[in-house]
Amino acid sequence: MNSNFLNMKWCLSMPMLVVAGVALTTYAPHAAQNEQGTVENLTVFECGQITGVDRSFWSPGVDVGVAHEMVASCYLIRHSKGLMVWDTGIPAAVANIEEGLQIADGKINLTVEQPFPEQLRSFGVDPGNVDFLAMSHMHADHAGNANIFSNATWFIQQAEYDAAFGTHAAEFNFNAKTYDQLDPAKAEKLTGYHDVFGDRSVIIIPAPGHTPGHQVLWVNLKSGPVVLSGDLWHFESNHEHQRVPGFNFDREQTLSSMRMIDGLIAATGARLFIQHDKNLNVKIPHAPYSIQ
Repeated sequence: MNSNFLNMKWCLSMPMLVVAGVALTTYAPHAAQNEQGTVENLTVFECGQITGVDRSFWSPGVDVGVAHEMVASCYLIRHSKGLMVWDTGIPAAVANIEEGLQIADGKINLTVEQPFPEQLRSFGVDPGNVDFLAMSHMHADHAGNANIFSNATWFIQQAEYDAAFGTHAAEFNFNAKTYDQLDPAKAEKLTGYHDVFGDRSVIIIPAPGHTPGHQVLWVNLKSGPVVLSGDLWHFESNHEHQRVPGFNFDREQTLSSMRMIDGLIAATGARLFIQHDKNLNVKIPHAPYSIQ
């Protein structure tokens, strides 16, 4: 990890925690006595389905040839200072492909029943009125509907921005068409942690490895904190055994990020929402219900 990441300081109303040799203390301009804020609610949406013919694509050497199903999850965060979307799901256009979209040389099939923008409108939210946007990373199953949120201020790690908008984007499995209408002038390029609403209720945490600038999200609810995993883990057994997909950008960065986030969860009692895990997601309330 880069030195900026290692030296970043932040506060989540917890004692000092040392994870993988990194001291995590207090973050940014908030006095220690300030009460940590909470969001009004978090709404989870299922934004597509992912099927694979070989589970070992995500868990090298384990479950070779075993078929696997996952979901693509999107999140709407309601805060007194505005609306935020985290991850935007599989592109809406995939809903028009009867057999779904095959990628990764046929190893993966993507399908969509109701695109995320339609779900938001049915929920009473105009995508054009979303104030803030962040994606765990810029792969198409997470950034697939990013362009619909072009009015929003959006947060991206500088390393991810450079890779996603650079001349070698395809080498990182990025497809610029899924996010090319985002306004660069509205991008906040990060080099570490970011307190979205200024009250420590929603904090973007750099967790590189899956991609150069992969990030996860801390959300403090009235019922307690949750961590939205992005693709740090794809399903629970990979979390349990700390397995790293062979297609990740950097294995050692991934493992370091895993240790750091697991340390955070252990210290704070946060719930981990593994975004792609189908079995876990059926236990979580989804729209039209919200989590408080």
